Amino acid sequence: MNVKTIIFDLDGTLIDSKKDIVMAINKTLRDLDIPTLPEDDIIPFMSYGPEVFIKQCIGEKNADKFERAFEKFKENYSERCIVYTSLFPGVREVLEFLKERKINIALATNKMMSLSKKILQHFGLEKYFSIMLGPEDVTNKKPHPEIIEIILQKLNVKREEALYVGDSEIDVLCGKSAGVYTCAVTYGIGDIKSIIAANPDFIITDLTKLILLVS
Repeated sequence: MNVKTIIFDLDGTLIDSKKDIVMAINKTLRDLDIPTLPEDDIIPFMSYGPEVFIKQCIGEKNADKFERAFEKFKENYSERCIVYTSLFPGVREVLEFLKERKINIALATNKMMSLSKKILQHFGLEKYFSIMLGPEDVTNKKPHPEIIEIILQKLNVKREEALYVGDSEIDVLCGKSAGVYTCAVTYGIGDIKSIIAANPDFIITDLTKLILLVS
């Protein structure tokens, strides 16, 4: 495997953002007089784009409140997106290693880019990325391969020279549809059984194991 570009998912792969997202969505639900949800009910929706996430959390009977909920969540989450959020172990080490090896580093996330940039800037990680794309940059969100296809085109990289790293079935399916190598991490928010069923090329329990894959 001659990898020249590694594309990362964000939530559940590079950052542990569960607590801030859960608190922001439950504040949004309270603001709109909608019953709050336990963390275990919220987490499964986090891998999808913001629209799907909000729709699932407010429920069908509150569909008429979607627009307000969407704007309110952006406001609530923006105010607290770096309160409890932290980097997973080994993130800086891996990004620095890839930079030294002159491997392109890209971001492909379903998280709104304004929030992604705010978090990456907070941790001083934005400098590592050659390109960062979010849901605003594509017509079709993950698991559709469009986001990866755009990255490959902009970086002028062949499919067989790229690896996509994510923590969910959605990420694996996205990478496979794009024709790139796929690597799933098991420490994120994705369901392990679903990840295995999606059949990624590699599965790692620790991000630093990525160093061995590309060495």
